[in-house]
Amino acid sequence: MVNRDAGVFRGVGEHRPVTPALAMQCPDAALSRALRAFVHGRLGHHADGDDVVQETYLRLFTYQASARVEDVKALCFAIARNLLRDHHRVARRGANVELDEAMVCPLPAADRVVAFRRAVALMAGALERMPPLRREIFLRRRLDGLTTAAIADRLDMSTAAVEKHVVRAFADLRTALARRGFTMEAGA
Repeated sequence: MVNRDAGVFRGVGEHRPVTPALAMQCPDAALSRALRAFVHGRLGHHADGDDVVQETYLRLFTYQASARVEDVKALCFAIARNLLRDHHRVARRGANVELDEAMVCPLPAADRVVAFRRAVALMAGALERMPPLRREIFLRRRLDGLTTAAIADRLDMSTAAVEKHVVRAFADLRTALARRGFTMEAGA
């Protein structure tokens, strides 16, 4: 929920100002590709590599929750190197046990959760950078569920002007996501 008066983005039980710097701390698509190539190049088993990449992102976001990260790329690769060392150490001790499909967790995979968190942070930053009237109209339309006519009536505007603001707001969000390798349609 966005409190338009206080400029605060709130999730469930969370009160934290959203700043464009939050979005800048998220790894971008190029870093994700480089990290995957780095990890998969050092492991023979593809699934193990995906696990290491997911664990890298989980540890990165856990660390970022408590400290500011100056160089996200360096931290990602340092975490991945440590996880690879741990993986090789465990592999030398004994064989891995394959999990039964019945034991698979029904929750979304960690990389999907991280991707959605990154997208939310990027969109929150884009919302903050929007002109105030555009942001207000967009939030009334998308969050409050008001019709275009109702918004136009309350703000003493034409419906065409309200529609233009909504279209431009979507364009701003798409642009912010595209700069970091996301698309609104694919959700990835």
